[in-house]
Amino acid sequence: MKRAPLVLAGAYLCVVAAIVHRHTVGIGGTPVPWGLILALTATAAVVLAASEVVRVGGAWLGMGWAAMLTALQLSPGGSYLVATDWIGLTFAAGSLALIVWGALRTPKVEQRQKGEV
Repeated sequence: MKRAPLVLAGAYLCVVAAIVHRHTVGIGGTPVPWGLILALTATAAVVLAASEVVRVGGAWLGMGWAAMLTALQLSPGGSYLVATDWIGLTFAAGSLALIVWGALRTPKVEQRQKGEV
């Protein structure tokens, strides 16, 4: 029963990160993509937290994230949130890489020995 909320959390994370990743701020005349940094950091944190809830929690979260990204791209008229420039491609590839990393890393879920309460 813990898997369905992880799929929904992945879908929600994708939508929020897709909205935020385009934000930039100019520091010394150079645009800094703080939204992209925030989106990737949040993705890594949520994937790690999901792996602590369920043994393959990162994979369940990734399923929701990928399904929502696909839905955004297949929407009528295309996606206005994830463009095919370096920021959009870094967001998509970076987030997917972090999700795969989080899903494949060894979780620290403790297993109880028989007889322990």
